[in-house]
Amino acid sequence: MSYKHTPRLHFYNIESYSPCIESASSGGKSLSNSSDFSGQPRSWFCGLLWRAFPSNSENELANKAARVLDVTPRQVRNWLRQENDASLKHVAAVLAVAGAEIVFKRIEGESE
Repeated sequence: MSYKHTPRLHFYNIESYSPCIESASSGGKSLSNSSDFSGQPRSWFCGLLWRAFPSNSENELANKAARVLDVTPRQVRNWLRQENDASLKHVAAVLAVAGAEIVFKRIEGESE
């Protein structure tokens, strides 16, 4: 059975502003061949990481997220720089944390 024609989900940024950088398309080593979406899923996941783990810097976020997701800070930085795709396991975990973060902000009375 071939998965070549399996429909793919398209994700978009969760916020209008995201500190996520655009993935580099020229030069460098491509760690995956998922250029079909022009970086949309990676950009969406990057924004989700910033939402789930509010931080002042990429390094701070990488350290926070790495402890929660049981990965290395380097892996988180690769996701933030949109160099790698995250597994479904990690996407689901970050979605759960981001959802909880939104609920806690509303309880505290902060606006989004």
